[in-house]
Amino acid sequence: SMFLDDSPDLSNAVICSPYLLFKHKDMFYKCPYALLFSNQTQLTDDLLSETLTQYTAMSSDNTLHHNSRVAVFLYSAQHFAGVVYENNQLLLHKTYHRYTVRAKQGTVQGIRDGKGNAPKSYGASLRRYNQIALFADIEKLLLSWADTLNGCSVIFHRTATHNRHVFEKLKEKLDNKKHKIRTIPFTTYRPTLKEAERVYKLLTKINKVFEKEFQNAVDAKNSRENVEPDPITKPSQQPKVNPKSIPNSHIKQRPVKSVKIQPEQPVPELKFYNNPENVYHKLMTSLQKRDQTSFSDLLSSENVDLETPLEQNNTLLHLAACAAEPCWVTQLLQRGANPELRNSNGKTPYETAEKKEVRDEFRRFMARFPEKWDYKQAKIPSPLTPAMEEEQARKKAEKKRAQRAAKNQRDKEKRAAKKEAEKKEEEKLVAEAQKLRMRQLTPRERCLLAAEARLAAQGGRGSTSGKCTNCETGLDGLVPFERLQFKYCSVVCVREHKDKL
Repeated sequence: SMFLDDSPDLSNAVICSPYLLFKHKDMFYKCPYALLFSNQTQLTDDLLSETLTQYTAMSSDNTLHHNSRVAVFLYSAQHFAGVVYENNQLLLHKTYHRYTVRAKQGTVQGIRDGKGNAPKSYGASLRRYNQIALFADIEKLLLSWADTLNGCSVIFHRTATHNRHVFEKLKEKLDNKKHKIRTIPFTTYRPTLKEAERVYKLLTKINKVFEKEFQNAVDAKNSRENVEPDPITKPSQQPKVNPKSIPNSHIKQRPVKSVKIQPEQPVPELKFYNNPENVYHKLMTSLQKRDQTSFSDLLSSENVDLETPLEQNNTLLHLAACAAEPCWVTQLLQRGANPELRNSNGKTPYETAEKKEVRDEFRRFMARFPEKWDYKQAKIPSPLTPAMEEEQARKKAEKKRAQRAAKNQRDKEKRAAKKEAEKKEEEKLVAEAQKLRMRQLTPRERCLLAAEARLAAQGGRGSTSGKCTNCETGLDGLVPFERLQFKYCSVVCVREHKDKL
């Protein structure tokens, strides 16, 4: 535990909504203020020390572990999500969704009806019913969880003001409800189970901060305390004047606009990293120009603190990761750059890297030095060993081969389909030519062709193929004369063959 052996230094603890910032062992931390105290609690050093010692304990991943339960409820329009955690383990969870908002309208049906001229469509009636049913489902769920929620040390909720009456029946069964039910002190998104889990983790997280951020919060607190309120000046007593005694008093006068004097804008302070002679300015310039030689020479020749916060609390490792240069990231990590530090947006260097090649350098470093940093705090998911890279390359090659084979198969099918289409087109052209030829034939020729087709269908008799039995003349295009099993081209051949027999 972080606080069991030694209480934190709370002499300079300051609230910077929605966080509480404090110092411990030359390090600076911040945690959600609403997690430890209700909105009505006065902050004192003794109360803060006792609360941190009793309710929090920091592990290696900087997570607050609670001795009691914590509940989180999110309710917005047509979505609801609720979770209950005990000892950092999910105890209960439930989500609801009902159709209560018309597409692209943006408000629930009840609010739309309150504006007057309520619609009478089937969809509006369905949305009204769903809104009442969703409210009843949430109220029933809260009452069924009442015993469990009564044992919670704190209940967080994010609910619109016009929907907070859903907790009224629950409050009747809770003890110390005034300090137990609190609002979530930051923005949330659509109520889902995943979002509720994210909110719980944010509420139970202690983050390291730079000394500069802590000092800025302390300065802001001191400036608020030292500002003296402007003395309230009473308006001077002016004698009453009869309006009729003033010339042209019946004419409506245009009011005189008051001119506001703009305060002088303070001259912005020049940051040390903006000084062209400063080594950090030179390093940032090398990163922008992608001058690797100059960057390496400056790191070798100058005494550079790799954890110094620069613009927006970005370290050199943040900037190198954004520059998408894997070799610079490797060089900084080998020189001892801390991958756990976060910038003003709460992101680690690994999270700021957009290219896969840069993220892989962090994972390779994790594989080579698994115990050097807290990689869970640095958000680096897993190590990347040479064997894993070989396996990835093999799978990638197999995938390419499979894609190439699939592409060849698709091309083959396309060629076959194209050939079949061409064949059908050719058959269609032949059929059209046949129809055209038939239209050009005389009625007698059409009758002959029809007779040939009938004879062919009756077993091959009358076939136009073969030769004459007598003179061996081809019978193509002719209707042969038949006798017994013989075929002839003319009556003369029939007689001559008969005489021969």
